[in-house]
Amino acid sequence: MDISRRQFLIGGAAFASLGAFAGNRFILAAAGFKAGGRPRLKFGVLSDIHILRIGAGEKMAGGGNNLTFRHALEWFRSQDVDAVIIAGDMADKGMDENLLAVAEAWYSVFPDDRYPDGRPVEKVFVTGNHDWIGYTYGNAAAKKYPDEAERVKHILQRDMSGWWERAFHESYSPIYAKEIKGFTFIGSHWDGVQAGSSTHGASFHLIEEFMAKNGKSLDPALPFFYVQHPHPKDTCYGPWAWGHDMGVVTKTLSNYPNAIAFSGHSHYSLTDERSIWQGAFTSVGTGSLRYTGTPSEERTPTGFENTGAADWRTDACKLMKKIGTGDCRQGMLWSVYDDCITVKRREFLSDLDIGEEWVMPLPAAESRPFAFAERAKRLRAPEFPEGAKPVVAEMDAKNRGGKSKDGKETIASENKPSFEVAVPAVVSDDKARLFTLEFTATTADGKSQTKLVLPEGFNHSLKHAKANVRQVCYFRKDELGSGDVRFTVTPMNCFGARGKPLTAEFKV
Repeated sequence: MDISRRQFLIGGAAFASLGAFAGNRFILAAAGFKAGGRPRLKFGVLSDIHILRIGAGEKMAGGGNNLTFRHALEWFRSQDVDAVIIAGDMADKGMDENLLAVAEAWYSVFPDDRYPDGRPVEKVFVTGNHDWIGYTYGNAAAKKYPDEAERVKHILQRDMSGWWERAFHESYSPIYAKEIKGFTFIGSHWDGVQAGSSTHGASFHLIEEFMAKNGKSLDPALPFFYVQHPHPKDTCYGPWAWGHDMGVVTKTLSNYPNAIAFSGHSHYSLTDERSIWQGAFTSVGTGSLRYTGTPSEERTPTGFENTGAADWRTDACKLMKKIGTGDCRQGMLWSVYDDCITVKRREFLSDLDIGEEWVMPLPAAESRPFAFAERAKRLRAPEFPEGAKPVVAEMDAKNRGGKSKDGKETIASENKPSFEVAVPAVVSDDKARLFTLEFTATTADGKSQTKLVLPEGFNHSLKHAKANVRQVCYFRKDELGSGDVRFTVTPMNCFGARGKPLTAEFKV
C-alpha cells in the first residue's frame, strides 16, 4: 500500500513507524514566509455537511442534497489537495442512504480515492452525533421505516463498522491515525464508546490513552492534526461555545504545542475570528457546509434581537425575525509550508473567500499570533461611513409571540406603535469586521434600553450583497420611558472592540 495512505488503528504496532520521519523538521526561513514557494501539504476542511440524499437534478442551494459537498470537493481538487477532513455530522439522519450519498459525491470527484492521473487523495472523516443518533431526531427512522425489522437494517448505529467499510472502503476504528506526506492526522469518532448519553456529554476520552501510547513517536517540530466533532472545551470561541466536549481533549493536547485540532458541531461562522484559538495548542472551529449557527449562546439567555433566546418569554417579545443563515456553506483550504501554514476560508454558494488568509508561523510553539488577546490587538473596531446618521421612523411592529412548553401560558403576537432605527452598512474592512450592533434608546426621564443585533451578512464575504445592506432594530414605545428619545448605535467586532457610535434624537 502507498505510504501516503497508510492507516494506523489504536493499539496497533504499526503506529511506531511514525518515528521514521522523526527528525524531518521544519527549517525556518531566514526572511519571510513560504520558503521555497510550494506547500509540502494541502488539505481541505469541511464539517457538518448534513447530507440526506443524492441531489442529481436538484439545485445546489437545496436542503439536504449532496451537491454543495460535491462542488466543494471539485474546488479542493482544483486546488490540488492531498487530503480532505470532515469533522463529523455527515449523515444527517444517521441512516444508510445518507452516508452512501456522502460516498457517492466523494467518489464522483475522487474515483478510488485518486486524481485522474492516479495520485492519491486521503479521507480524514469522523462521525458526529447526527451520524450516530440522528435517526432518533424527530423519529426520522421510525417515520421512514415503520416496520422495526426493516428499520434496523438502515440505521448506521446498528452496524457503523459495516456501513463505514461499505461506503468508504476502509476499516472503522473509534480513533485512528493516518500518515499523509509525512504528516500525522488523528481522527476521533463520535460513537457509543466515548460520546456519552447526550449531545453535550461527549468525552472523547480515547485520545488520552492514544497519546500516552503514541505521542512520543511524533516529531515535536512538526505539526500534527487532530479531528473530532465537538469543540475541545474552553478553546475556539471561548468557554461559552455551544456543544463543547467535557475537557479530556483539551487536557491531553495541552501537552503538545504542535497539535492542531479541528472541530465542528456548533456551525459557528468562520468569519468570527474566534474560530481559531492558540493556547497550549491550536484549536480551530470548522464552520458548516449546511448552514451557519448563530452565537446566541454568547448572550444567554436573551441572545440577539434577531436570534433565538433561551427564555421563551424573551423570545416571544422580540420584534425581529430570526436571521436567515441557510444560504452560507463554509469550508477551508490549509497549505503547510516549511515556515508557516496559510488558511483560506471559503463560501461555496457564492464561491467567494470570506476573509483574509490566516498565516500561522511554524514551528507552532514559537509563536501564538492567534491567541485571543494577541488577535484582538491586531484587529480594529468597525466604523460607519463618515457623516452617517441613524434614520428613525415611527411604525407598528409585531412581536413573535409564543407559549410555554406546557402550553399553559401564552404571549400573543400583536402590532404596537414602535420606532424603527436604521443605520447604513459599516465601512468594508477585513481587519475591522462588523459582528455585533448595539442599539440603545435613552428617554428624557433617564430610562435606557439596549438591544444587540447580529448583522445581516455576518457570515458572508464582504463582497457579498448581504454584507452591504442597512441594518435595523425596533423599539416599542410602551417599553421606553417618557419624553424625547436619543438613539445610539455602536458597531463592534467579534472581540467587542467598539467603533464610533452614531446618534439621533427623536422629539416626541
